[in-house]
Amino acid sequence: MRINLNFELENNIISKEYRLTIISFIKNALKIYSQNTYDILYKDNTKMKAFTFGVFLPDAKINNDNIELSSRYINVTFSIFDNQLFIELYNSFNNMLNKKYPKDENTKSQIIMTLKKITMQNEKPIKQNKIIIKFLSPLVLRDHNRETNKDIYVTFKDDNFNDILNQSVERLAKEFDFESSQIKLTPLNLTDSNGNIIQEESKTTAVPFKELLINVSYGKFCLEGNINLLNNLYKTGIGSRRSEGFGLFEVL
Repeated sequence: MRINLNFELENNIISKEYRLTIISFIKNALKIYSQNTYDILYKDNTKMKAFTFGVFLPDAKINNDNIELSSRYINVTFSIFDNQLFIELYNSFNNMLNKKYPKDENTKSQIIMTLKKITMQNEKPIKQNKIIIKFLSPLVLRDHNRETNKDIYVTFKDDNFNDILNQSVERLAKEFDFESSQIKLTPLNLTDSNGNIIQEESKTTAVPFKELLINVSYGKFCLEGNINLLNNLYKTGIGSRRSEGFGLFEVL
């Protein structure tokens, strides 16, 4: 299930770490509405969460540590796998309508916002085992090295990309109790009649998050796999850090 939150900002210049403000908003809304749900999700912060989100920033221009927007409104789209969690999140957000967040204007987040509108979004049923998708928030894939206890973030340009992707899918399926199988994510390019690439539809970049620079993939891709599995991944999102604003996609 998907919902869209429309926020009004007090300033059209925001921090590159805007995802942290959205995460803080989610936690605060849940804590006010249901301490029990908050504890289930966040008391053990390593717990995998059954939702993902993406933030739409209108005509974003990056300037040093900030992002300048063309308007003072942003949209945040949530996809929620679990029905009960959907109800809890929806009610939590509804309870925050027309309330400024954070209340303290001296907050370190640099973003003061007010939730103005909540709308439901229709999901698009997946009926084929090969689809074209577009990421609404970048794909993060983390390869953890147990010996060094360090994370390496891979993109579709890395040879082990689909291997790490499928390891991530297996963990998701185990956590949320659905059947897993192999999937394949392939970058897309526009070509001319001679097969020459004229536009890359799949791209990579480095995104600042929690004082790290994380390598991510974004844009349009071809996703192949079992139809039931693809429908589940459409709801959960794919990859690492999904509940922190990564891995949400739409079907084109």
